[in-house]
Amino acid sequence: MFNLKFPLLSVCLLSSFASYSAIYKCEIDGVLTFSDTPCSDKYEKIEVSPQVIKKRPESGAKQNTDSTDNYVKSRQLKREIDKVKARIKKLQKDMDAEISEVKNMTVRTANNLYGATRSEALALEMNAITERYKSSIELEQGNLERLQKELNKLNNSSQSSGFSGNSHEQELNRIGSYVEQRAVERKIANNNAQIKRLQREMNDELAALKNQSGQAKSNIAGAKLQQSLAQEMAAINKQYQVKIDALVSDNALLRSKQKSTRDEGEVD
Repeated sequence: MFNLKFPLLSVCLLSSFASYSAIYKCEIDGVLTFSDTPCSDKYEKIEVSPQVIKKRPESGAKQNTDSTDNYVKSRQLKREIDKVKARIKKLQKDMDAEISEVKNMTVRTANNLYGATRSEALALEMNAITERYKSSIELEQGNLERLQKELNKLNNSSQSSGFSGNSHEQELNRIGSYVEQRAVERKIANNNAQIKRLQREMNDELAALKNQSGQAKSNIAGAKLQQSLAQEMAAINKQYQVKIDALVSDNALLRSKQKSTRDEGEVD
């Protein structure tokens, strides 16, 4: 359930409505509330579609022009954000492919010093690959943070521009706000699910290597193998952490978007 006390420009929210066919409007303790399930004994069901939520006509040429300019800038920023996110995903995919190729080259023979030495060299190569991609991904994350801040600032500027519509128009804006917030919540939940999956996969890989290390022979080759396995475990941990950090960073940006919307748009 989400309590709304503020309007939002709904022109940028149409893409958020695909998952909704209806929401429920209630008044709880004097506060207008929207929910995707009935929120009290007395509620009003509102059918929702992109055609229902539409931009309110502006009064005055300047307001109209400003609104159009903000909309165009908003769409441009969103496209840039999507491009950066796509580049981050591609970098992660390329990193995984290169590391997978190195893993397939790994040769370990517990009783063979050459095999253990070779395995150690490949583990170092895995670490170097991860470091190289980590730098590129962090650079893109910086771009993503900058673009998201620009978008938040633009949206806040639109919200605080002082428009006042009739009660129906204000209600549509509140509905748009609710749906947008729920869309962000779903993205955060999806990111959290991906983080848990990556953590499970990482733990499985590390457990397998730890088990292999425990089976190493008590000789020079075995000691060398254990050393190479420790380096490979560190490289694998770093590989997964790069991807997990990207999701954590995305969640932080999504939460800042929610907070910015509430702080700038809420009225007493």
